[in-house]
Amino acid sequence: MNAITSVPINAGAGKPTTSGRLFFLDLGAGLVLSANPDGSDLKTIVSEGRRLPDGLVVDDVGGHIYWTNMGNPKQNDGSILRSDLDGKNMITVIPPGGAFTPKQLQIEKRGGKLYWSDREGMRVMRASLDGSKIETLVDTGDGDPRPGPDARKWCVGIAVDADGGQVYWTQKGDDNARSGSDFSRQH
Repeated sequence: MNAITSVPINAGAGKPTTSGRLFFLDLGAGLVLSANPDGSDLKTIVSEGRRLPDGLVVDDVGGHIYWTNMGNPKQNDGSILRSDLDGKNMITVIPPGGAFTPKQLQIEKRGGKLYWSDREGMRVMRASLDGSKIETLVDTGDGDPRPGPDARKWCVGIAVDADGGQVYWTQKGDDNARSGSDFSRQH
């Protein structure tokens, strides 16, 4: 499993239930799944339209799941998709090529933005929840070709602090070298 998040499921009319659901990805099988917190009631939410799903975030207020598709790490064909919590009404938010290999994903609800790390694209990016206004916030490539040949420049993890106006990200580093790094900047 690659990414996991939990969300309370509303009973309707704004009344939250006492139980929630876990949402997670199976990278190898290319699935978006959901289960009760105790692991029961496992459901495949999405089984089509995904290529190496890696990042997942749930918008419980909007009733959507967003996930990244890394695509082929040697080609600029990454994308971000969205569906309802039950997997219906799937749409492409960021089309193939809108990001090179999008990894982890966050929502900043107040500003209505999606934030993601673009690994081989060597970028930190964001867009409106509907996929419009795609922006590159950070480009660690320093003019390198994409896909970036230097793993130390690959952006992977991401977190957003809406109150403090900061975006945080990690850069991979060399394999097994304990050389990864953490960064932040105003967004």
